[in-house]
Amino acid sequence: MRTLSRNFLLAVGLAFVLLCLGSAMILAAETDSTALKTSNTKYAGYYNNQSSLSAVLAGRYNAGAMNEDGGSAEIVAYNFQNSRAYIVNGVKGTLDCVPVTYSSTSDPVQLSGEEIDVRALVEGKDSSFTYGDMTSVAVSPDGTYLAVALQDADYAKAGRVALFSCNASGGLVFEDMVAVGVQPDMLVFSDSTTILTADEGEPRKGVTDVDPKGSVSIVSVPDMAVQTVYFDRFDAQRESLTKAGVLIQKDSSPSRDFEPEYIAVSTDGKTAYVALQEANAIAVLDIAAASFAAVYPLGLQDYRTTKIDLQDDGNIELAHYPVYGIKMPDGIALYEYDGRCYLLTANEGDSRSDWEGLDNEIESKTSPSGSLTLAEDVVWFNAALYDGLAEDKDYVFGGRSFSIYQVTDDGLELIFDSGSAFEEITATNLAAYFNCSNDKISLDNRSGKKGPEPESIALGTVADRCYAFVALERIGGIVIYDITQPEKTEFVNYINSRDFSAPIMDDVAPEGLFFIPVQDDTALLLAACEVSGTMAVYALTAQADGLASPYLDVNRDDWYYAAVHYVTEKGIMMGSGNGRFRPDDAGTRAMLVSMLYRLDGSPSMHTQVEFTDVADSAYY
Repeated sequence: MRTLSRNFLLAVGLAFVLLCLGSAMILAAETDSTALKTSNTKYAGYYNNQSSLSAVLAGRYNAGAMNEDGGSAEIVAYNFQNSRAYIVNGVKGTLDCVPVTYSSTSDPVQLSGEEIDVRALVEGKDSSFTYGDMTSVAVSPDGTYLAVALQDADYAKAGRVALFSCNASGGLVFEDMVAVGVQPDMLVFSDSTTILTADEGEPRKGVTDVDPKGSVSIVSVPDMAVQTVYFDRFDAQRESLTKAGVLIQKDSSPSRDFEPEYIAVSTDGKTAYVALQEANAIAVLDIAAASFAAVYPLGLQDYRTTKIDLQDDGNIELAHYPVYGIKMPDGIALYEYDGRCYLLTANEGDSRSDWEGLDNEIESKTSPSGSLTLAEDVVWFNAALYDGLAEDKDYVFGGRSFSIYQVTDDGLELIFDSGSAFEEITATNLAAYFNCSNDKISLDNRSGKKGPEPESIALGTVADRCYAFVALERIGGIVIYDITQPEKTEFVNYINSRDFSAPIMDDVAPEGLFFIPVQDDTALLLAACEVSGTMAVYALTAQADGLASPYLDVNRDDWYYAAVHYVTEKGIMMGSGNGRFRPDDAGTRAMLVSMLYRLDGSPSMHTQVEFTDVADSAYY
């Protein structure tokens, strides 16, 4: 078949189309923290020169609690009424209150804050509770209240939600504290009068002790009445759930095995979507009824069709393998568009290697099925311990991606997955540190186990475009996608304010994210980084002449940039997969006729093709 360049096809197609159409920024003082030395580097997005949204580091707060094991500056919330960020500092056991406001400062500003001793504020308020850990923070939409999630020192006992009122200077006044489920790990206000907690209920002593029930607690404000909702009703549905692809440990029940990790709430405040990370599923909660309506599986990442670097051999080698990734999202977010609800998941992966007798990791060069042997060790998922997977197939933890699902009447329909894009983006821009860890900077360190590890996800609108911000826990940084029209999701930018001259320097291991709109075309993104103990503040600015880059290999300076964007937007030409357009690859007559067919609206055809070299099943 005669071949033509894709650039030539693009030019011809665009001409035909036209013929048919008729022609930083933060106000703060010096930080008093010196535990981690940070730089004043002006970090900027790698794709600022070709993106609809630029990103630069505008400021940083240093909590003075760097910890290579994490748990330092982990979760961040923001109060729009007093312009304060509140950061959970697990290492110091404090809630750090940091003023964050917009200014036009060009250099990153070092922020200062006040450490609030939450433990001192709540101790003695409830004699049946022994303070163990603070895990999460949230601010009510009206800015009146702040709530924190507290775990009991006894892992099997009920946790607490502590409620505070916020004053104009950022200070907190204790209001009340109430018991919720076991191990509340995350909480969110569904509206200004309702708090939801994800009560994880992990079996922290393994098989030697009790496995607490996971739950979601619904707390009304300010009276602090509580309804804790469990998963008992699904025990009778165990077989149908595992047949659908929900993971449940053998000899366990859904009510014991489901461990709520994260919650996203619909804009009307009526429905909550709960990430069951270890089960690779989403639970749907009717808030008013205080009842779970359904549990839906999330599916797998198929590495036979999506590339992955699976081997820690010191090289960047993205390839296909007969292996499946169990998505297991941590952070999730909800987006509503054109009357439809979409759920976004950061597909991290999670193991139970910390719990005695429940370790589901197998580290070996040979896969559990025995069908694949590699040169280096891989951390495999032990499917033999679970129902919901095929024991003759091989699985790894996580999807190394983010996904967008449309919520339907009977489940979740996958409409987008970023595939291998995170590994491709980091390989392109940080090749020397590709798949490094959050406490090591050696190349390929995490390739055999979860790769860049997408951790959390936040959404925000700038200049009428909705963007998804995905934090990469290991190599670091924030990946930005335009999701305005979910079915046409596009990669936009990537920023990483980690200094790789040392294992832990500047902003390492982003965990919690918070989006702050400023003006129509400007915004801030807060990123709490749990290893460095810092909070990065990124300035986001819409670029008036910027077009979101449809593909990783198409740059704004390319003469065909606008044309590629146009034909992609109109559905006339598509990429070649994995975020690539491959403009210099050879084109074919099949590509050309496909463009013409799509231009005509893809009409239905009822005649047989007479060419002997055109099969009925061919895409063209």
